[in-house]
Amino acid sequence: MTVVTERRSALRLRDFRLLIVGQFLSMITYGAYLAVLSWYAYQLTGSPGASGLVLGAAAVSEVTTLLLGGALADRWDRRSMMVVADAGRLVAVGALAVITAAGHTDLMVLTVCASLVSLFDGLFYPALGGIVPATVPAELIGSANATLGFVRSVSAIAGPALGGAVYASAGMATVLALTAFAFLVALGTALALRPLPREGPQVRSRPLRDIGEGARYVLSVPLLVSIPVAAVALLLSEGPTQTLLPRLVEEHFGGGAGTLSLLTTAYGAGAAAGALLYARLMPQRRRAVIVYTLWTTAHILCAAMALTTWLPGAVALAAVRGMCGGLGFALWETLLMHVVAPDKLSRVYSVNLFGTKALMPVGFALGGWLGAYLPAATVIACGQLAGAALMASLLLVRRIRAVQ
Repeated sequence: MTVVTERRSALRLRDFRLLIVGQFLSMITYGAYLAVLSWYAYQLTGSPGASGLVLGAAAVSEVTTLLLGGALADRWDRRSMMVVADAGRLVAVGALAVITAAGHTDLMVLTVCASLVSLFDGLFYPALGGIVPATVPAELIGSANATLGFVRSVSAIAGPALGGAVYASAGMATVLALTAFAFLVALGTALALRPLPREGPQVRSRPLRDIGEGARYVLSVPLLVSIPVAAVALLLSEGPTQTLLPRLVEEHFGGGAGTLSLLTTAYGAGAAAGALLYARLMPQRRRAVIVYTLWTTAHILCAAMALTTWLPGAVALAAVRGMCGGLGFALWETLLMHVVAPDKLSRVYSVNLFGTKALMPVGFALGGWLGAYLPAATVIACGQLAGAALMASLLLVRRIRAVQ
């Protein structure tokens, strides 16, 4: 299918503006919530293990509902799925805010509420991924994904900064209250959406059968075979990198949290620039080749960042790496919406997210184990180069190269 590209912005459309307003606010405040969640768990108990318990329970909860969320979103109304998920997250975060303000939060309450929020995350994200083509015409899908990519990148920078500032000045209850308010706004914008009707009859079947059908579909489409390959690449590269980056900062640059934040901010700024660059370029040919080339390059740049001992160089490498990642991700999402059957789009998103998130805890454990025997720079660089090799291997597959 040939997609006609017009130099117009998806933000001109009412429904997409509503979607972006709700998501921008909720992404920023949710980022603030996630940034201080582990610290709050630590302060409650004085034990580092408490942070791992809360974050681990939340991660397991999200993975538990991701595949189900994809199956339901493909069979039911995606806007309704977003409404249900936002309402659930609003209730869970709002209840935790009230309990925290009253001074009755303990580790068990925090773990249960955080897990409930993540359960609804697993229902929300596949519906969000599938609703974009229902809010914009085909020729503006690229613009919509570029805008969403920019919003995600800015939120990744602004959210933790907001969380740290509000937590330090007003406490956890205020962070939670702001997050609950943002979910309320997102719920209102979702209710106001008027998505385009789906083509063809809506068939309802059993969720487990739908999940299996979605998995088989992923393996049958040449482009989508890359999903399990990418999941392994992230296990080997991003798990060890996220685990050992603080130690790398200390060993190579003699820095602390400020230096780590500088590298993270540079990456986020680069990702935002990459999303804007995609909105400018909008490539229409050999898009799969461009995506995997960009992601291969991003892995190589991260390996170089791990090996350098010059902080300005590391910051520059982090920024360019972010730009490659942001550009590649916006292009990947647009490509999915053009090659995946509309009635399977949410399931493909859920399989993609499930593969990434389910394997990441293994990557964290692998990074911690290897870091006990090897320098952080060595583990990160080797993992990133392994990820680069896996991404580059996809360029050797003729059926993938043929995807336009």
